[in-house]
Amino acid sequence: MSEQIRGLITAYFATAIPFLGALLLLRAEGRAYFRWPVYSVMVMVLGVVLWNVARRRMPPEWGVTHAAALYYGALALYVLLGFAIGLLLGRLTRRKTPGDPTPEPPHEP
Repeated sequence: MSEQIRGLITAYFATAIPFLGALLLLRAEGRAYFRWPVYSVMVMVLGVVLWNVARRRMPPEWGVTHAAALYYGALALYVLLGFAIGLLLGRLTRRKTPGDPTPEPPHEP
């Protein structure tokens, strides 16, 4: 397997696992879990694009002198994006628990 494919698989799991953790944390509805793999891919692509934009603004010699720091920085970006978008989707599709106050519809006379 080529190194690029391994890198993409690593980036996918770095976004998908925190994404799933955020959904479980907020007890999202089933439709969120159905969308989870597709949204994880979209978050991974967003992370790769953001990392490439940030990487262009860094000095070129950092690729050699700070290679490990750059690698872990990219992984941290993927994890943070995955968790943040997971929180957003989980919040949008959260199940109501018995203790949650739910607004009642207005009663008509």
